[in-house]
Amino acid sequence: MRVALADRVMNALLYLQRLIPLVGVILNRLRFPGFRTGLRVEISGGGKIIYGKGIRVGEGARIELAPGSHLIMGDGIAISRGVHFALGLDQQQTIGDRTTIQDCCRIYGNVAIGRGCIFAPNIFASTGAHTFDAVRHLPIQEQERIAPSRERAIRVLDDCWIGINAVLMPGVTIGRGCVVGSNAVVTTDLEPYSVAAGVPARTIRKRFNFIPPPRIEAVRELDLPYFYDGFELMPGARDEHVSEGEFSLALGREGARIVRLCLSGDGAEISHGDSRQPMPRTPGVIEFALRCDDDSSPFLKFYAEGRARIRWAELV
Repeated sequence: MRVALADRVMNALLYLQRLIPLVGVILNRLRFPGFRTGLRVEISGGGKIIYGKGIRVGEGARIELAPGSHLIMGDGIAISRGVHFALGLDQQQTIGDRTTIQDCCRIYGNVAIGRGCIFAPNIFASTGAHTFDAVRHLPIQEQERIAPSRERAIRVLDDCWIGINAVLMPGVTIGRGCVVGSNAVVTTDLEPYSVAAGVPARTIRKRFNFIPPPRIEAVRELDLPYFYDGFELMPGARDEHVSEGEFSLALGREGARIVRLCLSGDGAEISHGDSRQPMPRTPGVIEFALRCDDDSSPFLKFYAEGRARIRWAELV
């Protein structure tokens, strides 16, 4: 009963917004303090929006949040006119700091977009598909009913530029620093710093040769790409790179068995696989035995409970 009443109230408010657009601006700013929304921005459904500072949402944008869903946005995000986000039951979308999503993009399902990304107009990214060959003689809609396709998450890492009219297919991961050309259809994963174009998209060159070294340091600007994922994206050299939660480093393994980190934190713990270590409050060195899930992969995942400040990392 309460859900039905809430739905009726929400529908009435949306109808009022369409009649008097300025009412919608006022209601959105009351519901989401700190949002800067244009006219005719519709935010509906029982899900939640978790957001940082400096969020701008352009005219005519729509955000549909099914119950249990979460749209998580960092700081300084710009969403342009006519963009449409749609999240199903218990789905999650994330958008990293200072990412821009330009006019008329369509983002559907479990999609994670990193920091500092540029989505040109008319990008389509959806984690769902229609079943068409499970029982081939049946109509597609009937196949979808009896054998629905599995949702496959899409991930776009930091510093990516996705060109106008590009399509991101279910399940793809676009590595850090990639450029995807206009009208491309990305059907397979792209390695870091690839420049890809075509239908289906193929790598045509690299922005630079991504070759993880066995040791990386925050003070070396050329090591910035190897502080790979989950870090605050700032140019130039510095004493440390800062992360909170999950982050990844890219290091050349070369038969190494131990990873060392020089870091400081707020006294909470940091983990790698099943191993956990306390974070020192002042810069200190900790060690983890390397997980052997995939000896060929340079990407090492960690999880920090609180803010971790990484000075250097190496494999030995």
